[in-house]
Amino acid sequence: MIRPNPTSNYSVVLCPSNGQEEKKSSAMQTAPGQAFAGTRCMKYLAGRTRFQLAVVLLVVWSTGIYMGSNTAITFRIGSFQRTFSERARPALHSKELKNISEPSSFASQGRNVSSNLTDTLRKTTKLMTSFRPPSKLLTTRATVLTSELPANTSRVCAFPQIDPFDPSIEKYLKRKPPLNCSSNVPNVVYLHEEEIKIDSVKLKAAMKLTNSSGKLGFCQYKVLQRKAKSDHSVKIDFTSPSFQKSIKLKKSDEDIKVECFDTKNKTISRSYFTVLRLDPEKEQVHSDSYKVHIDKNSPAETLSILMIGIDGFAKQHFARAMPKTRDFLMKELGALEMNKHSKLGYSTSPNVVPLLSGRTNEELTNDTKWRFKTRGWMDQINEAFVWSDARRLGYRTGLIFDQVYITAFHYLRHGFDRKPVDHYMRPLVVESIKDPLMRQHRKHCFGDEPEISKLYDYWLQLLHHYNSTKTNQTPFFAYSFLTRLTHDDYNMAFAGDELYLKFLTDLKATNALNNTVIIWFSDHGERFGAIRHTFTGEVETNTPYLFFAFPPWFEKKYPEVMRVFKTNQNRLTSHYDTYATLQDLLYFKGVVGPKGRRGERSISLFREIPLDRTCEDAQIPAEYCLCSGLSQADLAPGLAKYLGTVLRDKVISILSKQKEKCATLKLSSVERVLEEKTKGEETKSKTRNFRCQLYLDYHHYPQMMRKFLPPMVFCRE
Repeated sequence: MIRPNPTSNYSVVLCPSNGQEEKKSSAMQTAPGQAFAGTRCMKYLAGRTRFQLAVVLLVVWSTGIYMGSNTAITFRIGSFQRTFSERARPALHSKELKNISEPSSFASQGRNVSSNLTDTLRKTTKLMTSFRPPSKLLTTRATVLTSELPANTSRVCAFPQIDPFDPSIEKYLKRKPPLNCSSNVPNVVYLHEEEIKIDSVKLKAAMKLTNSSGKLGFCQYKVLQRKAKSDHSVKIDFTSPSFQKSIKLKKSDEDIKVECFDTKNKTISRSYFTVLRLDPEKEQVHSDSYKVHIDKNSPAETLSILMIGIDGFAKQHFARAMPKTRDFLMKELGALEMNKHSKLGYSTSPNVVPLLSGRTNEELTNDTKWRFKTRGWMDQINEAFVWSDARRLGYRTGLIFDQVYITAFHYLRHGFDRKPVDHYMRPLVVESIKDPLMRQHRKHCFGDEPEISKLYDYWLQLLHHYNSTKTNQTPFFAYSFLTRLTHDDYNMAFAGDELYLKFLTDLKATNALNNTVIIWFSDHGERFGAIRHTFTGEVETNTPYLFFAFPPWFEKKYPEVMRVFKTNQNRLTSHYDTYATLQDLLYFKGVVGPKGRRGERSISLFREIPLDRTCEDAQIPAEYCLCSGLSQADLAPGLAKYLGTVLRDKVISILSKQKEKCATLKLSSVERVLEEKTKGEETKSKTRNFRCQLYLDYHHYPQMMRKFLPPMVFCRE
């Protein structure tokens, strides 16, 4: 597959149209040769042009402006503009539009969701080209336009309150039963107080499932280490002597793979363990740094921070799919939810990089301090991440991912050359993920043990070591982000409710939460699946969740701080604000900070966020903003088709400098046109704001390109 340079302004990769296509869910099949977002081969136009192929639903989901008068209708996308005029000569003919289908309606038509446009779009005036539609399109409905909100008007963000259990989406939900790994090949060994022991009952079951000889030959364990200059492969550092009952670990053994064989050397079972180890030299460095932090900054508290992230999980779907976990989080742990929390980008990286650094990928690239190469090692910017800030203050740090290649730090990147944190649960994940015996049938299991339980046991170890009491002076910063359960199928979230509930229950059973803040978050809502064709799905993709659970004594000790925090629950927020809050937690003073101001991008949740904050203030991109009403557009017949041709022409104009390398694009259908409608506001402009979703057909390549390009791209690098 030809991959584009992500910094190019012109490369677009679409999905294959032959037998080479990547796996898609059954709900997302499309006709051969049509581009369809939601699969891994889809890339959007990179660069800094205001128009993007923001693949929120299908191929093009762009924000445009439609202006009208008695003589002309103008469509604008940023500085790109086309005007339909009574006086202009026809440049488009009905033949081109004949086979283009009209927009389909949402399953929940009439419900309001929200969006917003930036001032950049509203202020654009440059005319690019003109053409005329049939005069019958110039109807009163299309030309009497009074819905635009003046660009400088302040208003409260009218974040959508949609019903997670709306009947219109029920047919798209498949409530998976709780994840059950018991039918897999069992783990025949277990770890107890630094000793690996064999479970004779599970051993018999494993022999039966693997058709082994019926007798145990021997077991042995291997110590795993990351290879030099690689975050995607491991090496065997030590192989233990054989054993048949038990064996003691060495004090330095951390990431371990245990294999058991029958008398014919056939593998019976494999098990994986990560034991959290303390490095005495590092512990001394942390203790010294912590003392300096206390003396220099005088924090009122040094709370540990535990961040639990899940990929592609909307706040509404969290309520649907994990009600027990959510209920425990809020009722038993007193977690507070941010009710108007918005995503910042389409995928994981543009959301978690601001969360962890307060900056965008582009800012880190352009900053002379970092000079981040987006396809290089993440070590370049590791010191920009908040866990490095915590380390410098004496915090112990930990990091867990469940994926090898598609994390925000590894997708199209090298990952980390050096360990980015003190406790990096990487070798176990890299080695186990390719195990054909223990993971081939159910990727969410380690043999008979759920993957979620296996990974989160590492956090329970960390809490046991560092934060068992409130008086411990060994705070930690732990960040985990799990992808596998929810990334490919949002319905799999139903299967994880019991597991996450158990994890939270185990957390509460320790004393560690008495000095720990839990931050429960996601990066964005679901991007794939049939639910994305509904009104509810349009909202959910832009609404990640964010919860904070403070120690039980915290609110009583700091009532004013928590009063402001609770006020901010109903203010517009993003992960820029989460980052600012993390910084405030590291240097916590116990007092309310100055009120936030309009125009501030990052405002700590311990400072009051302005009631009239806008997406522009918070630098939430227009295509993800949910602050003004959006509903199904009421257009005169045929106008949607013309809007689709404008967007197609915009794509062609962006690709024009490389047109000799590009396939011919044809507009297949306009799937949906949505219109902004802000309630309760009078407007001074006769402008209507739209978003359009459409299919582009790229069957026909230029003759010269057919021998060079596979049918999965329409522009070559």
